[in-house]
Amino acid sequence: MGAALFMGMAGDCPMNGGMTGNTNGNDNTGNTNGNDNTGGTPSSLTPVNTGIEVHNSARVAAGDGIIAYGTGGFSGVDWIRKGDTAGRGVTNSADYRASAFAVAGKKIIWIKSADFTLHVFNTEDDTTSDIAVTDIRLQNIPVGVQSQGHIRADGNYVATMSDDGEVTDGKIVKVVDVSGATPSIIAFGTNPASQPDQIDVDAANKMVAVADNDIFYVYDIDNPNTAPQMYDVSGEGGIQDTQMSFKDGMIFYHAFENGSTRAKMLDASDGSVMDMGVTEAAVNLCLNATGKYIYYVDRDALDSVGSDYRSGIGTTADLNPTLAGDEEARVTAGTDNLGRIGWAQACTIPPDGSYYFLCGVDSIGTGEWLHVGTGGTFVLLTDPDDSADMVRASDAHASNDIVAYKTGRNSDTTLGYIDLP
Repeated sequence: MGAALFMGMAGDCPMNGGMTGNTNGNDNTGNTNGNDNTGGTPSSLTPVNTGIEVHNSARVAAGDGIIAYGTGGFSGVDWIRKGDTAGRGVTNSADYRASAFAVAGKKIIWIKSADFTLHVFNTEDDTTSDIAVTDIRLQNIPVGVQSQGHIRADGNYVATMSDDGEVTDGKIVKVVDVSGATPSIIAFGTNPASQPDQIDVDAANKMVAVADNDIFYVYDIDNPNTAPQMYDVSGEGGIQDTQMSFKDGMIFYHAFENGSTRAKMLDASDGSVMDMGVTEAAVNLCLNATGKYIYYVDRDALDSVGSDYRSGIGTTADLNPTLAGDEEARVTAGTDNLGRIGWAQACTIPPDGSYYFLCGVDSIGTGEWLHVGTGGTFVLLTDPDDSADMVRASDAHASNDIVAYKTGRNSDTTLGYIDLP
């Protein structure tokens, strides 16, 4: 079934169990960007509940017609193609970390828990290329899906941070190019001053950024032996531990200024730092290759309900975000028991920018929905297994082809996805 496009304002009689849309008809400052945030039509989207069990703390990641997912709380992985109702199986699945892997096109990059190594699985021919521990040995494997420091994939590139004392060449920052039959490694000649905290890759602009002690190091993939650009942002509030997003030549990140977390953009071409139009921020953020962004604002107590925060969306052409609404955004009129549309904790945007997606994190609470928008308006989608309910979701991840997510209730989670048009 398609999206539930209910645009009721506060006080309207709720439909389908009280599920209402959010027209962002509010007077929040920052809701004036006028961005052309157009994309597909939410009503054309059809959620699929596979019924395949996914651990509530595990990762899901979408690629080109495929989805990888974790089966256990610590280890165990599997994958499917669109249309599958059971996992296809992974040899020695229990060796791989359930919350830490990446997907690049039709290839999945698993991480072995025992030795922090990468293993590139080609879903087209069921072969695995093992990267030697002497070439890449990750400095750490983050536990939480939304934590900083994970390997990051974009296009055919996978950005990694090695322990310089464990690899033969002593190089920390490396990119794995998985475009060929055999993965190749690009090692950057200049290390950061110490082991960095996080990394990301901008495939379109062939750049990699790492964050280390309030300094961004920006590397050129085509010129790995050229010293990186170094941008010291310690005078701009430094770099917080929210995972940054590096796309469209911009680094979207959290700083800490004037006693609170702040959302900022750094232009990787010259290091200039810009505050978001509504700068006070919380939880997670994302930026895609077309310059579309999502973050969560936190100006005061009115910007949060339970664990959810008011979203702000827009494009890098205008950093004044469109903000989600207030009481009129309630899923059920008169109460916040089921949350508010446009208020969530995590986010994802397909590389082509066709949609904005919001969701929850880890276990799925009563009001943790899959919110879908194309710019300014979010809607909830009808649950394919229950026409009187809507799709709940956490830790969503989108490719141009698929948005995948965990769905269900509390810690009883299964794999859901939408085949994007």
